[in-house]
Amino acid sequence: MRLLLTTVAAAALLTIVPGVAGRAYAHGGSYRGPAGEVPPDSREPSDPPPPPEGGGPGTPGGEDPGGATTGGGGDMGPTTGGDGGGPPTTGGGGGPPPAGGGPTGPVTGSGGRRIGGGAKGPGYEDWTFWWGFNKDEILSVKSIIKKNQRGAPTGSGAQAFKGGGGTKSTTATDAAIQTRIVPELRLLLDEKDLNFDIQSAAELALSKIGDTSIVEKLMEIARNEGKDKFNKVVVESAALSLGLMQKDTPEIREFLLEIVQDKKRNDSFVRPFAAISLGLLGSANDKDNAVAKGFMSVVNGDESKADIKPTCLLSLGLLKNDSQCETLLNMLKTGKSADGKIELEETEIAFVIQALGKIGRPGLDKSGSDTAILDTIMALLDEKSKSEKNTRRSAAIAMGQFAPVVDAKMQKKILTTLKTIIDKRDDDPQERHFALIALGRIGATPNVDKELRTECVKVLNYYLDKGKSLTPPFAAMGLGLIGRQMSLTDEGVDEETIRKPIRDRFINTKDSRARGAYAVASGLIRDSKAVKDLIDVLKNPKDDNKLRGYSALALGMIGDATAKEAVHAALTNDSDRELRVQTAVAAGLMNDPTVIPDLVKILESGEESQYILGSVSLALGQIGDERAIEPLLGIVKDDKKYPDLTRALATVALGQIGDRRDVPTLARVATDINYRAHVPALTELLTIL
Repeated sequence: MRLLLTTVAAAALLTIVPGVAGRAYAHGGSYRGPAGEVPPDSREPSDPPPPPEGGGPGTPGGEDPGGATTGGGGDMGPTTGGDGGGPPTTGGGGGPPPAGGGPTGPVTGSGGRRIGGGAKGPGYEDWTFWWGFNKDEILSVKSIIKKNQRGAPTGSGAQAFKGGGGTKSTTATDAAIQTRIVPELRLLLDEKDLNFDIQSAAELALSKIGDTSIVEKLMEIARNEGKDKFNKVVVESAALSLGLMQKDTPEIREFLLEIVQDKKRNDSFVRPFAAISLGLLGSANDKDNAVAKGFMSVVNGDESKADIKPTCLLSLGLLKNDSQCETLLNMLKTGKSADGKIELEETEIAFVIQALGKIGRPGLDKSGSDTAILDTIMALLDEKSKSEKNTRRSAAIAMGQFAPVVDAKMQKKILTTLKTIIDKRDDDPQERHFALIALGRIGATPNVDKELRTECVKVLNYYLDKGKSLTPPFAAMGLGLIGRQMSLTDEGVDEETIRKPIRDRFINTKDSRARGAYAVASGLIRDSKAVKDLIDVLKNPKDDNKLRGYSALALGMIGDATAKEAVHAALTNDSDRELRVQTAVAAGLMNDPTVIPDLVKILESGEESQYILGSVSLALGQIGDERAIEPLLGIVKDDKKYPDLTRALATVALGQIGDRRDVPTLARVATDINYRAHVPALTELLTIL
């Protein structure tokens, strides 16, 4: 069984859990969601294994058969019952290991799951899961950093977020990437007996950089033929890398489609990963719709593994190819495959909706069918509908996806449907929460009718104030999306209905996890009046580190120069991994190059724990400064001084530095995904940095 740990937290576990090292860090991944704090007895069977964030692993390690499977081609989710609707009553997760790398409390089992001593975490309805999957698309960190580094004038508020800054930092040049990073990473692909974590991270890093010279090598690895076979994690990463590279040729498309359709390749996630690669390539060069038709042939056939059909459906959405919309619509109506011979599973139906939502076409070309797709999905949300939970959840998400492409009349109809869900669907908080986000998507639609936006804000405000349990943070996120769009278009963000309500919740709420949502929302709306309170939290070591990290991120989004000192201090002095990465993003958004020498010094000192070295590596990868290249390469190349995990993290960071895209390519998969519809291959794929 594959063990996926939080990146640097894994380093500590390797010292205390025998046998874990061999499978500790598959695909160079770090879960996007919050800590693995949901105990097994509080999950639905359909839910994904909880993503770890700062503590121990989210699943038992080694080969313990008692845990939820997250890899190896397995098709089973967690087998224990429970709805997971409320906060768990047991469990750990806790914070990260101390700087020295030791455990923070007693552990048990082969995976080192904590029992006691750690903070209790949320169920899957918590806002941090949604934010973890959607933040890359929303933040567009690289884009902001690039604008800052072009030397726009210093400022605060929206001005600074869109390009403020002072002193320039040193962006990694194309020359530095091609002459210093790429050659070293290429060597790792050919190195025999290299740890699979490092080799997998090298594949992904080179693909993000866009090194097309390795295409043949990636194909060789993905084929995995002959006597000297590759580790399956390396094979899976090779298939995914061909899509991340964004090199769209007939040869690559044909190769990937062959893998997708090869039922003999079910011993790993290589088929689902190849499908995602094809989706990421898009359909611009797929003139005869061969890829879309190939996906549908898989969906309509017999498959022994549960991963491949939902992944092909999601990939159809990523293609943005509407040639299969009528077929998908018929499948949705009948609940069966296109030929009517196979009943679709609930997860598959949920992903039919996901495909249609990502394609974003509301209807068909037939007369009177211009909104047939949207109408059918909307009907699934009717009070009398007997649709399964994940079907309704995907439908709620789709409402926000269709809103930007329909007229004002249909937007009002969507709004009415969403209001009904939010008001009356008490049996599934997740559906309500996705509906609140959809309201935010509607209100954030460019050129949306102002009265419609006002109504969205009104509903979100009500649930920010009156919502129970985990609902107010989602209302804040919805308001944040609307305020963000208004600030990006230089509209005035209303003080009384958007900024002040969120700011007041941050000040007056005691729960630190909910306060994190209000901090992020204040950052999204560039609320300069929130700066002082955010700084106070960031500077207070007694406050929860996750809350401090979200406060730092908010300060980075706001861009007020008065926060630089606090961000710098937290980034260089605190060892908490999540806090350090969040403050690194904040420093990048604020264009504060003064943090780079301090972080580089930590890498070069040779005196820090592997935990700290890993967190600093990821922080430097987020900022993307050229001065980080040599010390990171030093770690990658030194197999005597540094363990494999630390070298793998440094390899990931080099890929982040070399990635020139404003938004990571994989963000297209994660954005507006129904993460409650559990598909093991996608759960794992979405851990990849």
